[in-house]
Amino acid sequence: METMERDNRLIEPPRIRQRFARALPSYDNHAIAQQQITAEAAAMLQRTPRPFARCLEIGCGSGGFTRLLQQMLPEADWTLNDLCPESLSAAALHCPHSAHLVTGDAESAELGTGYDLIASTSAFQWFRHPQGFARKLATMQPPGGTLLFTTFLPGNLQEVKEITGRGLTYPSAGQWKEWLAHSYRIEVCREETIRLLFGNPLEVLRHLKYTGVTATGTGQWTRGMQADFIDRYNKQFSTGDNQVTLTYRPLYIQAIRR
Repeated sequence: METMERDNRLIEPPRIRQRFARALPSYDNHAIAQQQITAEAAAMLQRTPRPFARCLEIGCGSGGFTRLLQQMLPEADWTLNDLCPESLSAAALHCPHSAHLVTGDAESAELGTGYDLIASTSAFQWFRHPQGFARKLATMQPPGGTLLFTTFLPGNLQEVKEITGRGLTYPSAGQWKEWLAHSYRIEVCREETIRLLFGNPLEVLRHLKYTGVTATGTGQWTRGMQADFIDRYNKQFSTGDNQVTLTYRPLYIQAIRR
């Protein structure tokens, strides 16, 4: 069985909650890649319509995916979860009728059981023990239940990790498939590359700050650290036409509980 080593020192729920709460007002205007991923996840669900009466969204964030899910399944009984209470309040505004809100780390929170649908976008990469969480997911769904989630793969934000030496360790698609295989039948497992272009490395840093992705960072950068980052980024990741790249590597998985 595939296992993985994670540097869980970078995954501290209190800091992650603080950074995403701070980014909440700016997130929707700057989360370009995340919005593309959310739209594709919603399209996947629409292509395989099933009756869903009881549904859970994990890591709802500002509510971008929540809004699309509610449009597709307005009559369902919904539970929303997020680490940040501020995000939960924002996401709940998209629900046509009252949703059950669960604040807290999905790995340890009591999320309930019996869900026909469990959905999540761009959240599972923050889990300290993703293999254990795959087992938890299975306990929350009856046979025939649908699991739909997106997360990120090795190579995600590779430019920043290469320069700073810091960043999350992401499970591979093969690892996720193996962890889920005992309890789920995989219908879709698809990798994608989204390469964003920015005018300069400072725009990259602002993008990361305004979307909360800097939740792995510690402390403040000095002027010298920032100057070194900008210089190395320009040298290593320039497109040659006065732009620089930032790469996202999403993974889409849709599966049925055995």
